[in-house]
Amino acid sequence: MTTVLDPSLAVKLAATAGLVIIATLIAEKVGAFIGAMIAALPLSAGPAYLFISMEHDSTFVAQSALTGLGINTMITPFLLISSILVRRFGIWVGLGSGFALWAIGSFGILQAALDVEAAIALNLIAFPICLYFSRPYLDCGTASNIKGGLMDIVLRALAVVSVAAAVIIAGRLIGPDMAGFVAVIPIVWMSMAVVLYARAGRHATSAVMANGIGGMFGFCLALSALHLMPVEYGSTAALCTALALCVCWSLGLTAARPFIPMYNRAGQRPL
Repeated sequence: MTTVLDPSLAVKLAATAGLVIIATLIAEKVGAFIGAMIAALPLSAGPAYLFISMEHDSTFVAQSALTGLGINTMITPFLLISSILVRRFGIWVGLGSGFALWAIGSFGILQAALDVEAAIALNLIAFPICLYFSRPYLDCGTASNIKGGLMDIVLRALAVVSVAAAVIIAGRLIGPDMAGFVAVIPIVWMSMAVVLYARAGRHATSAVMANGIGGMFGFCLALSALHLMPVEYGSTAALCTALALCVCWSLGLTAARPFIPMYNRAGQRPL
């Protein structure tokens, strides 16, 4: 029987930290939109679900993804509220209020035990509404240069590793629903926002979070695939499909950006 803490846990967490460091280095010195597209990729949830699939069967993976899909509904309201309040009142009020909204809504969704149709429907309702109201916050306002720093890399790596560790331990101790819940905690967004606020100010932080709303729909597609595919096609095929959907959505949105008025008018300047 697998113990809760074993040497394999350290190996998995080290690999996750390496992935986050590489992604952070690539993401340095980009504008609000591109930075948001990179942050919207599954940097924490991806490794978390990979580890779930390594330790559990396809039914466990599918149930965890269903829980994550329902809770993913709260990511776009979290980004919208945080973007608005960070710009107006600062990082702690913004992130605190946004996370409180996410936590309350997520626990309610967890208790509701949604089926896949209801979870997808909630995402389809939340996404366009939040996208519409994000329009005034897409532009970072004043332009400034950001230099990559060690603090940025270390904070993101530690944050994501913490989520991965929590997901693995939750899966071993509690079950698929709690593992799926922990996997979609917006820890990457929060850690990035804290660092970015200190280095670039409230307008840049608000803009990145607002631009992230568009990118997060790809994660909805990924979780849908990760719930529907594992039992019939296997966890490996489901994970590969989910990752491809996330990447293709971000790349497609980036390619279409010049032709989308709300993005073409805002967020063009570097941070």
